[in-house]
Amino acid sequence: MHFVFAVLGFLLLCAGDAQARSDAYKTGAPPAWVLALPAEPPPSPSPSPSPQRGSVTFLLRDMQTRVDQRGKVTYFHTASKALDGSGVEKVANLSINFDPSFQTLTLHAINVIRNGKVIPKLPGARVQVLQRETELDYLVYDGSMTASVLLDDIRIGDIVEYAFSLDGVNPVFQGKVSSRAEMAWSVPVARSFVRLLMPRNRPLRIVAHNSKMEPQISEADGYRDYRWEQYATPGFKTDKGAPEWFNPYAAVQWTEFAEWASVVQWALPLYQPPREVGPALREEIARIGRDYTDPAARTAEVLRTVQREIRYLGIEVGPGSHAPTPPDKVYQRRFGDCKDKTLLTITMLRALGIDAVPALVNTEITRDIEHWAPTPLAFNHVLVSARVDGNVYWLDPTRSMQQGELAYLHQPDYGYALVLEPGSTALSLMGPRTGGVKRVRAVFDATDGVDRPVNYTISTTVQGDRADSLRTQLQHSRAELETQYQNFYARGYESLRANGGMDVQDDERRNELTTVEHYRIPGFWTFNKKRARSEAYVEVSEIDSSLKAPEAISRNAPLRLEYPYEITETTEVRLPERWNIKTSKVEVHDPSFAFSYKVTQGPDSRSVLITAYYKALRDHVEPGDMGNYAAHLKQARDALGYNLYSSAAGAGSEETTGSVSGRSGLLLAAMMILMGAWLWLAMRMQRAAPAHGEVNRRLLLAVVIISGTVVMCWMSPIPLSKAVPPALVILVVMAQYLLRTVPQVPSTHLAYPWALRLYRARNGTGPLVMRSMLRKLVPLIGWFAIGTSLVKLIR
Repeated sequence: MHFVFAVLGFLLLCAGDAQARSDAYKTGAPPAWVLALPAEPPPSPSPSPSPQRGSVTFLLRDMQTRVDQRGKVTYFHTASKALDGSGVEKVANLSINFDPSFQTLTLHAINVIRNGKVIPKLPGARVQVLQRETELDYLVYDGSMTASVLLDDIRIGDIVEYAFSLDGVNPVFQGKVSSRAEMAWSVPVARSFVRLLMPRNRPLRIVAHNSKMEPQISEADGYRDYRWEQYATPGFKTDKGAPEWFNPYAAVQWTEFAEWASVVQWALPLYQPPREVGPALREEIARIGRDYTDPAARTAEVLRTVQREIRYLGIEVGPGSHAPTPPDKVYQRRFGDCKDKTLLTITMLRALGIDAVPALVNTEITRDIEHWAPTPLAFNHVLVSARVDGNVYWLDPTRSMQQGELAYLHQPDYGYALVLEPGSTALSLMGPRTGGVKRVRAVFDATDGVDRPVNYTISTTVQGDRADSLRTQLQHSRAELETQYQNFYARGYESLRANGGMDVQDDERRNELTTVEHYRIPGFWTFNKKRARSEAYVEVSEIDSSLKAPEAISRNAPLRLEYPYEITETTEVRLPERWNIKTSKVEVHDPSFAFSYKVTQGPDSRSVLITAYYKALRDHVEPGDMGNYAAHLKQARDALGYNLYSSAAGAGSEETTGSVSGRSGLLLAAMMILMGAWLWLAMRMQRAAPAHGEVNRRLLLAVVIISGTVVMCWMSPIPLSKAVPPALVILVVMAQYLLRTVPQVPSTHLAYPWALRLYRARNGTGPLVMRSMLRKLVPLIGWFAIGTSLVKLIR
């Protein structure tokens, strides 16, 4: 902490001193070799870019570089036109970044062009040179400065042009030069010009990115002159959510490093461990050697020691941008950047007999680095490649302390790495990616009844990188994390309340972390008066976040996916009584993900088990695949969730779960049995009375309708209060129909004994009381059923 305050104080002193110093920059004419270009480009035969929709028109982007035996000078010339008030603010503020440790800034011109007249602004301009550490938020101090100019009297329609040059090459590159020039932007540019003057006797490799444009090449005065010129370059804005490696913009890159082996040869001396280390570091190495004998255990302990004891802070001034600090100094002062911590880790591992080397990576463009020409500028990070027991491990000492045995440690994957060891001639593939595994088990305990609150418990287990991140969060803001989790689940259940604190189970050996959350949901069950039943909806919360619909189907860039990522979410709903559950399974297959959703009945028939699974199969979706991807996501989302309901008017007795009745299976079985019985009866009557076909049909129709109505009314998931009235109507009508059919049954018919009994009851052969009751009861039942049905329909 004292050092941080010291650095901040040093920055303030530098900033105050830089403003007053006159030698922080100089003014002068452009170098003689510079080709002067007008601020407003001449008319071009190329198609004009799309109409400017912003506040500024970018007229000129001019970059010219000359390399000689002294180093490199790069000349920049820019012109922009303000279209409105917002544009005035943008063009009136000029900022130029440079590193004074090896670069010299020369201002050549600052002009305002108004109605064709050039107004020089540089002579009276107030130039402030500030020590603005843009990377200080990331604990990196690189010593860079910013020359800032605020222009006055800038109006709408003015053109502001300025030109400057930077002279110098970082000495860490040992005289070799590399650079990259952008040839396309997110905004239209009227004219862009890139020029490179290179001595003919210095070999150069040039690579174009996203462009087939070839340079115009000429030679004069011992130099080879390369030029790339474009007019009316259209702007291109990529859609949000693109992968970090996606870069559609045209650019040209040149380098004196002929191959990756040349970069390795340049970097190897920088990362050479010392032959001897100081007493303090030597004692720490000896301690690890005494406490751990297994190579894997030693490797893991060295990594944890550097992660725990050496905090991240980079002082990357001049050569320090690429050259690490000696390990003894890093261990003594207890801070360092990625280079410092990597070299310290390698020094300790090699002293313990473990093969370890540095590996250069790019954490931003990741795998797109394979398209770059060889250059040290292609990398922004370095880590450790260790070989232990025949396996290669990618270890990052800059991460927060990682728990677990070596085999369970999270290993970063940035696509490609340049391993710094003799014989390394190409980029090495880092994969395959591992980790990203998450297991969730949710339990809804509704055993107290459908009119009682539900206890809700969620157990979440994460591994690898997720376990490391969650462990850090729990150490610094556990209470905030618990609130965040509760709010997440409360989106599905508004009445959700915490039912005790969150439990944490940490398996450090396997680097697995499990959190157990306890909630209570008073409003889990709701009573639907219209349907006269209690209802509940089971959320599958975790996996739902992976299935959200993309903001747009039409895209000009791939859509980034979280990868690797695999989640299994198991949900159990414990019910107060036995329920009949219809099992179901849904599977969705897409080139970008796999999904399955399965509903089963618990072994005791008193629970519902839901298992949902999602796995990302790649890290992006191509624009042409977005339509199918969105459709498959919707198919998966539609399968999520489960409806429960009970017909017992708010009580604990239930009839079904899900949107389909739990009795559907029994009803189907009963109907199949009835159909068999109907078929048998039809064949029996046909054989017994073949001459009475009309009577057979009428009797069979009555039997089918009456028996089918009774079974469906009894076993249907529809509440009896709704099913009985229409059923009674059907039974009364069919009873009248049957009574009219009875007199037509001949004495030789199979059904004659039953028909005779009905005939006597209807026509007075039976007792008088029974006959009277039958005649009055049938119409009464019919009218009651009709009236009840009408009332239900009106409601």
